[in-house]
Amino acid sequence: MKLESAALVGVLAMLAVGCSSTPGDESDGGGGTAPAASVTYYRDVAPILNRSCVGCHRAGEIGGFGLDTFEAAHASASLAAAYVEGGLMPPFFAVETDECDPPGTWADDPRLSPEEIATLREWADADAPAGDPADAVEVEPIKPPELDRVDLEMERTVPSVISGEGDQFHCVTFDPMVSEPTWISGIHLNVDNPKIAHHAITAIVKRADAEAANGDYETCFGGTGGVMVHAWVPGGKPFDLPPEIGILVGPDDVFVVQMHYHPTVDSEETDASSLQLRFAEKEPDYQLYVELRGNAKNASEGLLAGANDDGVPQFFIPAEAEGHVEEMTSNVQTMGMELPLFFIAGHMHLAGRDIKVSVRRDGADQCMLQIPSWDFGWQLFYQYDAPISELPTVKQGDLLDIRCTYDNTKKNAHLAEGLAAEGMSAPVDVSLGEETLDEMCIAALGVLVPLH
Repeated sequence: MKLESAALVGVLAMLAVGCSSTPGDESDGGGGTAPAASVTYYRDVAPILNRSCVGCHRAGEIGGFGLDTFEAAHASASLAAAYVEGGLMPPFFAVETDECDPPGTWADDPRLSPEEIATLREWADADAPAGDPADAVEVEPIKPPELDRVDLEMERTVPSVISGEGDQFHCVTFDPMVSEPTWISGIHLNVDNPKIAHHAITAIVKRADAEAANGDYETCFGGTGGVMVHAWVPGGKPFDLPPEIGILVGPDDVFVVQMHYHPTVDSEETDASSLQLRFAEKEPDYQLYVELRGNAKNASEGLLAGANDDGVPQFFIPAEAEGHVEEMTSNVQTMGMELPLFFIAGHMHLAGRDIKVSVRRDGADQCMLQIPSWDFGWQLFYQYDAPISELPTVKQGDLLDIRCTYDNTKKNAHLAEGLAAEGMSAPVDVSLGEETLDEMCIAALGVLVPLH
């Protein structure tokens, strides 16, 4: 199955709109307010920003505005508060809902607590005072993400040249040229130009398939094919696997990275991001395998009957349909084993609004993931935060249920932008396909297969 990774990325329009005020003298609170402010930057706000925001929002990054210094955070205090109140930032969309209580917590969850959100709002409303630097809470320094060891760095021979207004997608082939099956324990996209690099998806593809697509795809919108193994977003960490887990790469495999670029509009930029690998020091105990489920076309593939179907199940989203639902179910095949689930992800295109993935076992229904506010521009791996022995599992006989909800109207801002980019004035009927204005309904399961 192809995973249309161009639709894994979209447009994040983050406008650097500062407050009307400017930073003032720190001795008077930094913003012209009373010195005895109840919430201050150094004591209360900086720890929140450093934990959840500064990884992306630094000078020169694509975040659109900085939050890594008092001056920068002061200028964007109201905007930052509004974004976190609206749930738009930090970008993490696997949330608990009335119909979904996932089995455990998520690793590297950057979401703010209600108390932290209230702190940012109180600070912004008080004109964002600095407070006393002596009150600063010690925080861990923000360092660029990197692997602890790089065994192979694959570089580009020709950089991408990016200009204009519209987002652009370039697919680049990186060949590890391994002579025998090789275990990978770490993958990192070493981004060359963070001003324009918005998002990237890495897949392992057969070399012959990559060559058939002309090697360095240059521009792409139809998918990398292969199996997705890594997703990068600004501020994201390397895919750093524990020693017990590895990804297998063979002599006939290459990596294809789809880069999503967001132009700066007023300048021409280049990017020559490289791909770094860390080889495992020994054979791991588990192989990480990404299983893609969904995209059922008919009843024989697990598609259930829907409201707009004419007699038999069909994947069809009429133009102007709002709240349209497609559901599909499939038997889990695990060679008779019970396999730990390391991560899970969902995938839809522009019309997508909500995706829910559940496992049915022995009459019980366990929701594994729900993304009720689907954002075309931020599609992430959601990794369960637990030791391998305590991870949720899938096993032979389980049923995997996927429910995708769509809004095929111009009320859907993502779809409206996509239609405008194609010069279209109104939505059209949509079916399964790889183009961005087609649709998909996929669950990606990162399962751990024991090797011993």
